[in-house]
Amino acid sequence: MFGRLLRPSARHFSCVRPTLNASSALEAIDNRIKKLQKEAQLSPEDNSLLDRPELWQGLPDQKVLELYQQRKINLGKHYRRNKDEFTALIAASSDIHTAEMAAHAYTAEEGDMFRNQLNYQSKMYHNRGNFMADEIEEDEYDEYPTDVQEVVENFRDHLEFNRVAAYELPLLTKYRKEYVPPKKGEKPVTYRYTKYFGESHPAERKVSVSVKVSELALTREQQHKFKLLAGVRYDHVRDIFKMSSDKYLEPAQNASFLSEVMDDLIAETKRDAHKYADVPLDKRHTKAKYKKKQHRKKRVYEFPKEWERPIVPESKQVDWQQMLTE
Repeated sequence: MFGRLLRPSARHFSCVRPTLNASSALEAIDNRIKKLQKEAQLSPEDNSLLDRPELWQGLPDQKVLELYQQRKINLGKHYRRNKDEFTALIAASSDIHTAEMAAHAYTAEEGDMFRNQLNYQSKMYHNRGNFMADEIEEDEYDEYPTDVQEVVENFRDHLEFNRVAAYELPLLTKYRKEYVPPKKGEKPVTYRYTKYFGESHPAERKVSVSVKVSELALTREQQHKFKLLAGVRYDHVRDIFKMSSDKYLEPAQNASFLSEVMDDLIAETKRDAHKYADVPLDKRHTKAKYKKKQHRKKRVYEFPKEWERPIVPESKQVDWQQMLTE
């Protein structure tokens, strides 16, 4: 009886053993979950990935190559190839051909790579005695010289232009229209642009606009107010209003700005123009400008007397023509 109590039966052990296996399995699962959580916290920018090639798969291709190169640099002579690293590099290849080249470069020894390069270079040369000479390619001297090729190319360009002039330019006659000059006052505003061919210049953005005031559709009182508002930009001698702008970087922007200013100026001119009929027009700036031009034209420079040559008496003058004939 006591023996039966002290000796546990097989049935008793069968109940205890699954309990031990379940606890160990739960512990293994917990460890695995902790490991996965730790791996999930790793980012591609984390340096800890350098020593974990098994986690490289799924990263961007460029990042895998950077990790591979950085790992080789960090380990130096202690670097050893890794199966997980090789798998990640193959997975980062864009196509089969690239994958084959990557596999060959990864598995090949440095000596093999050097020998392959040497064999490739040796194909470009061949031995002749004790020296290396360039191999003469076939049909190497069957081309025209460079100068002759330029002449032939220019001749072909001339032929092309002659064909265009003979067969394509006559087709443009159906678009021909008779030139009708614009009527007076129809397009009074003129925009002027500046262009430097072959180079860029800051002055290219400048745009100027000019208009003859008498050609604007304004009454006499409105024209007088327009001249008053224009100020020094109005030339009463030529009856021209002119202004320019380089405020913006593009010529089109400056032209649009001048157009808006012109519209605002005309709109303001038409508002209560009769109130400014008795205001005199200031012409001092125009008179000063033309007076300055006239003064420049009338300026006369006298030759300094000290620069003049001394007058030689006739008795001492030499007739060089007579001396040469003698």
